[in-house]
Amino acid sequence: MHISKSIKLAEFIKTQPFMSIQPSKYNELILEGNFNMVVQYDGFPKINKTYNLQIKIFQNFPYSIPIVTEVEGKIPRDGNHHVNPDKTLCLGSQIKLLELIHKKPTLEGFVEYCLIPFLYAATLKMEYNIDFIFGELAHGDDGLIDEYCALFGVTNKEQVLNVLTMLTLNKRVANKWSCPCQCENRLGKCSLRFKINKYRKIAFRSWYKNILHRIYIL
Repeated sequence: MHISKSIKLAEFIKTQPFMSIQPSKYNELILEGNFNMVVQYDGFPKINKTYNLQIKIFQNFPYSIPIVTEVEGKIPRDGNHHVNPDKTLCLGSQIKLLELIHKKPTLEGFVEYCLIPFLYAATLKMEYNIDFIFGELAHGDDGLIDEYCALFGVTNKEQVLNVLTMLTLNKRVANKWSCPCQCENRLGKCSLRFKINKYRKIAFRSWYKNILHRIYIL
């Protein structure tokens, strides 16, 4: 199946007719153009805003995260609005984003759960000086560790590394190891296995190996 069908591209284009497919040298789908959102969350102002975006979707979606670039520079690159130096948007931690994508594994799902909340929060920050309403990672390594602690239900970096290690292993092998929560049981006898098994379903072991490597070098 071509990626345009699997991500339900036609449905997305109906809602965003000013975005179109762009040429690509690689095996990926690139959309670019004016992205409009009319959004309001309870207790906050209604936002009607257009951003010129590039969205790059890879062939293994939903097991990879689209890359979004804000082309015109409307969102400040000042370190306070979560825009990377290369103009790509820092939508959140990799594991959290992948978890959100799997709630509705289409391009519209990615937009609904990942992109629009970011753009809405960034716009409130710019226009009303309201801090990111859905929460934001602290700058630097500590913010990422805190996020993964919350996702996995553990308390420190060592335990995060242990959970990620479990996710790189075959399930039967991992269940024989000591549980990352340090309860002194093997994983197969601890309730943490249910959370770990949930994350097994959203990504391949090789993907977690890359995440584990990044955490080790923090």
